[in-house]
Amino acid sequence: MQLALASILLSVLVLIFSPALSFAQQRLDLGELLAEAMENNPELKAMRERVNALDARAKAEGALDDPTLKVELEDLSTDRPLSISPDDAMLTRYTFSQMFPFPGKRGLRERIAGKEASAARAELSSRELEIASMLKEAFFEYAFLDDSIRVNRGIKDLLADAVRIAETRYSVGQAPQQDILKLNVEQAMITNEIIGLEAERSVSAAMLKSLLSRPQTLKLSAPGEMPKAEIDFDLNALTEKALGTNPDVLMFQAEAEAGELGEELAGKNYYPDFMVGVAPIQRDNRFDNFDLMFQVNIPLWRGKYGSLEREARANAKAARLRLLSMKNGKAFEIKRAAVQVEAAQRTRELYDTTLLPQVELSYQSALRNYQAGTIDLLTLLDTERELRKTRVEYLRAILEYNRRIAALERAAGVELRPTGVAKRSE
Repeated sequence: MQLALASILLSVLVLIFSPALSFAQQRLDLGELLAEAMENNPELKAMRERVNALDARAKAEGALDDPTLKVELEDLSTDRPLSISPDDAMLTRYTFSQMFPFPGKRGLRERIAGKEASAARAELSSRELEIASMLKEAFFEYAFLDDSIRVNRGIKDLLADAVRIAETRYSVGQAPQQDILKLNVEQAMITNEIIGLEAERSVSAAMLKSLLSRPQTLKLSAPGEMPKAEIDFDLNALTEKALGTNPDVLMFQAEAEAGELGEELAGKNYYPDFMVGVAPIQRDNRFDNFDLMFQVNIPLWRGKYGSLEREARANAKAARLRLLSMKNGKAFEIKRAAVQVEAAQRTRELYDTTLLPQVELSYQSALRNYQAGTIDLLTLLDTERELRKTRVEYLRAILEYNRRIAALERAAGVELRPTGVAKRSE
């Protein structure tokens, strides 16, 4: 009998804890989601291909143009106009020629193309940061809505206790039946709130699947908890690091460097390119002599090259000014995001240490007092609504704190809370 009872007890424990363990295993992990997004997002894939294309173009810019071959048949017979071959000509000249840009031009073109590839690579890194930030916000929103549903269900369970108390008091004539009806209405209102939250959670899940490039028909697992650990950072050090490593800054810096190289290349337009060639000459099926050639273009129209140089100089200056503007704007973004993180942290601490504990105690006291008959139902319901609101607002404070951290990470271009995800673009 004891063995059978133990077996039944073990089965009950398995039934109770197995779903919980399975549920825990199915929770979404933010780090894994970020890695999946970096790997599968089609926009990032397209940008990586563009970087590969620009890298290939940079190598091509440093190569020489193809050489040319010209074959000249001289003194062909008019009696046989369709006989065209070296055997039919008195003289055949094979001219091989190659154009050479003035020294330095080819290297400058290759370096400019390389800077354009670097700008595209920085743009890719920037977009990776942006998508990571969007994914974090969507994940936090998804987790917040899931927690909010759980809070409302928990409040609904608390109201079930209040209903039992009201029914007990009604049965002994200490409370009107209206109390039970009001509590049932309150539970129905919470059910309606849960329905709305579940709809919002579905929209948030759809956003996550879009960023992950998953089919919308695929069911998304329950989210893990929102991170609750606080971060610590030095604003000055963070700003200094960001101005040197942030992808947005690096993109404008590469464009400014490309502009400076373009200005240097425009100055070399005043120097000529040249061509060299050799032409073996065939007579009577024998190569008995050859010609050598040297050709140079003459940069005679100096006004045209002056205009091109002024254009390149203006473009380079504009790129440098855009870089300075980006650095100023980025420093402001980081400062603003840091202030918002600190404010969100203080708000969260206020809920964590003061508001939430006091409201919890207030509801427990109100429930005991209603059971004792010292307060009416309306007072209990007011306390219940305040508890529900405060619990949800506490979750919202955590959500806002995580959002602000994500915004600061996006502005600075660094991970302040490591997720174990390596950047693909580097």
